Amino acid sequence: MLDMLIKEATIYDGTGKISFVADVGIRGDKIVSVQKDIQEKAKNIIQAKGFILSPGFIDIHSHSDYFLLINPTADSKITQGVTTEVGGNCGYSAAPIWGEAQKRREEEYQKYYNLKLGWSSLSEYFKRLEDTTIALNYAHLIGHNTLRQSAMGSSNRAPTTQELSQMKKGVEEGMKEGAVGISTGLIYPPACYSKTEEVVALANVCKKSGGIFTFHMRSESDRVVEAIQEVLTIARGAKIPVQISHVKTSGQRNWHKIKEIFGLIEKAQQEGLDVECDRYPYAASQTGLMQVLPDWTFEGGAKGLVQTLKDSKNRKKIKEEVMTLHPPSEEYLDKVLIMEVMSEKNKQFEGLTVQKAAKKAKKEEFEFLFDLLIEEEAAVSAIYFTMSEENLKNFLKKDYIFVASDSGARATHGPLAKGKPHPRIFGTFPRVIRKYVREEKFLDLATAIYKMTYQPARRFGLEKRGKIKVGYFADVVLFDFNKIADKADFLDPFHYCEGIEYVFVNGEIALEKGKQTKTRAGRVLRRHS
Repeated sequence: MLDMLIKEATIYDGTGKISFVADVGIRGDKIVSVQKDIQEKAKNIIQAKGFILSPGFIDIHSHSDYFLLINPTADSKITQGVTTEVGGNCGYSAAPIWGEAQKRREEEYQKYYNLKLGWSSLSEYFKRLEDTTIALNYAHLIGHNTLRQSAMGSSNRAPTTQELSQMKKGVEEGMKEGAVGISTGLIYPPACYSKTEEVVALANVCKKSGGIFTFHMRSESDRVVEAIQEVLTIARGAKIPVQISHVKTSGQRNWHKIKEIFGLIEKAQQEGLDVECDRYPYAASQTGLMQVLPDWTFEGGAKGLVQTLKDSKNRKKIKEEVMTLHPPSEEYLDKVLIMEVMSEKNKQFEGLTVQKAAKKAKKEEFEFLFDLLIEEEAAVSAIYFTMSEENLKNFLKKDYIFVASDSGARATHGPLAKGKPHPRIFGTFPRVIRKYVREEKFLDLATAIYKMTYQPARRFGLEKRGKIKVGYFADVVLFDFNKIADKADFLDPFHYCEGIEYVFVNGEIALEKGKQTKTRAGRVLRRHS
């Protein structure tokens, strides 16, 4: 007997092929039958005529490492049809971790979320997730930035032989314990202080275990071409598959560089390099407000940054450097929206650009910026409106660029329901279908679903995920094509998507008739497990 029978659904199987109408039978955690008019008896039946059935969406650029411990129901992901995430992106991962990095994370999450951590190895972190029980499946990347801070703090220098050996050991052990690869955030401290040779050394260790290397590149704006070239150099040096995270051309003066970017990537592919990319479907990015500042200010971590900003000579130097890159005519600080602060005092500035917030505070723009970062101990998130919608479409059109959210799982209630977070947290995957398939007809539905299911599953080695196929895990989404929609926007982001009827995770119902259930059937996905 089947546990679940889904009748007469219009199936997009995840491969990019055209749809077909059939029944789907689920027993336990697997799909056991896909055919017309299944006659086997079932404990439960869903009449799905007129609805789309697809594999569960796979978010391979997630930042839910710690958020899944705070919000194990993963509300913002389940409600948009996400059944699997890959965390540990942009070099920032929950494990492996030790030394200074571990000490700072323990303090940070205890202070801001009352969350006690208490692990060092990846296997210990995985056990914590399993003991918590989570609503979706989770795979993990080892973070270069976390490794570097663990081994050598926030120092702006090359690692010693011993320090590099510690980082390499972290990669080796993490891969043995089930990581799918390694990530780096070369725009963020302390990895921004690393040389290409250091990254290649870590990539070589990861390569031995069959992993992938994902890159938040060293620049996504003025030096984006050079950053692409560096990624390709690492791919050549280590002969490792590389994934360029949230590929973009930030700043209007850089929008034209998209053609050169495509040329570099496609030439490398013709040479035999394994390079692909992902992108979220919005023309604005989200990161720390401190990214406005030059790299040299990051030395010493948050405490070092605060001390740097207290010095009037440093303030003058920073302002000059930022204005050299972003002259007043560009009105750069009016394109940077304050998303989230930690103190009650500064909540009044959330949802305002730096320029508008400075006026509200009756301060000069840079004075306000520096003071805010000092008061918040650098813990300020921001949204940057610096990208081109036309370029976004050109990225999404490429067959080697697929969809990911670049966000952690949140909810409209609880400790994570604060600030003005990026709407991609709540709307990424339905937005692709609503905006780019149904309304603008820029993508066809089969291609869009492929970019959100089997393509990322194949890329990250997530076995038996991402397809509607017999023997695959029953991670599936049933939705109304005419109603599916993202509801979150930049000033009012805390809204779940509409139009999704059911979400199954490992054969269990996580969303039923548009409402989340209490079921948490997610699993930790270890490499080759």
